[in-house]
Amino acid sequence: MSSEGERDCHSRGHNCQGHTHDGDDIVGDSDGGHSNTSHGHECHHGHGHSHGHEGGGHDCQHEHNELESGIQERWLFDSIDTVNVKALNAKSGHGPLDAIKPYDLRMDVSRWMESDADEQLIVNIPFTGSVKLKAFSLASGGSDEGPKLIKAFINRDDIDFDNVGDMTATQSWEIPVNNPWNAEHLFKMSKFTNVRLLTLYIESNHGASTTCISYLAFKGIFTPLKSEPVVAVYELRPLPGDLRNELEQASRNMTF
Repeated sequence: MSSEGERDCHSRGHNCQGHTHDGDDIVGDSDGGHSNTSHGHECHHGHGHSHGHEGGGHDCQHEHNELESGIQERWLFDSIDTVNVKALNAKSGHGPLDAIKPYDLRMDVSRWMESDADEQLIVNIPFTGSVKLKAFSLASGGSDEGPKLIKAFINRDDIDFDNVGDMTATQSWEIPVNNPWNAEHLFKMSKFTNVRLLTLYIESNHGASTTCISYLAFKGIFTPLKSEPVVAVYELRPLPGDLRNELEQASRNMTF
C-alpha cells in the first residue's frame, strides 16, 4: 500500500474506533449465529478489558468478582503465545501483532495488520494453554479494507493457501462493512473447546486491494496446561545381567 493508502487506512480506523452509540446491535454470521455489539457501555475493572452484555441490568462488581475467581470468560491477550503468532500474506511491517493487542491499546490505530499480494490473510494464533472461545472483536476502519468473510479452524498447524479452500471451516462469519470495534462476534462454544491453536482465514474484504485490521481480540475461558509429575525409578541393586557383565569384565582383566 502506498503512503497515501496507509494514511487512508489509518484515518478510517481512527474514525471507526472513536465513535460509539447507545444500545445493542446484533449482527448475524454466515452460520446463523449472532454477534453482539455493546455500545457506550463498558465496565472498567483496572485489568484491561470490557464486556458486552445481554439484556437487563449489570453489576460490574459482581462481574469483577466472577472474573477474579475464574468463573467467567475474559479477554485472552495474556494467554496468547505471541512469540509464535504467524500470518501468511502479511505485509512487511504490518504483521499480526500490529492488530492483536491488549485491550487498553484497542484505540491505537498507528499500527495495523495488512495483507500484501491480495486481500487474503491466514493468521495462526496459538495459546499458552487450553481455551474455550466465546467471541472475538476486530476493528478495520469501517471501510472497504475491512474483512468480509472470515473462516475459523482449530488445532491445525498445516493450513496454507494451497489447502485452505478444500477444508471445512469450524465456523465462518460475514462481517459488515460498518463493523464497530466493540462488536462481539460469537463462537459456537461447543465447537471451540480445548483450543490450543486458532487459525483465521480472511477470505475476502469489501472490495479493496488489501485488508487492514487495527485491532483483533478474543474472549473466552483459559485453562493452564497441567504438567505431569516426573516419576523417577531408582535401581536399588544390579540386575543379574549387570552383575554377570561385571564378573566377565573382571575376569578378562585378571592377569596370571
